[in-house]
Amino acid sequence: MTQSMILHSVYFYFQEDTPEEIYQQQRERIFDLNNELSVIQLTFAGPPAGIIRDVVDNAYGMSLHMLFQNEEDLETYQKHEKHQAFLAEFKKWWTSVKVYDTSV
Repeated sequence: MTQSMILHSVYFYFQEDTPEEIYQQQRERIFDLNNELSVIQLTFAGPPAGIIRDVVDNAYGMSLHMLFQNEEDLETYQKHEKHQAFLAEFKKWWTSVKVYDTSV
C-alpha cells in the first residue's frame, strides 16, 4: 500500500487587539518555512476570503495549508526547530488554533 500525501491545514484565531503587522509577519514566516524546509511540498496562507454563506467560518484570522509527501515528512516539520521558533514567536497572539490533517 502506498502512503497518501498529507494536507496540513491550520486555522489561527487571533486576539482582537492583534496589530495588523503581526498578521503580515506571520504570513511571511509561513512562506519562509516553505522556502527553508525541503519536506514541505507546497504552501498556501492567507486571511478569510470574506465570502458570506451559512456554512463559511470567517472568524479565523489566517489559515495555512501545507502539502507533505507523507506522514513522516509532516512529523519532521512538526519537530523542526524552525517550526518550533514560529510557534514561539506567534502563539501569544492566538486565542485558538484548529488543525486538520487530510489524506490526499
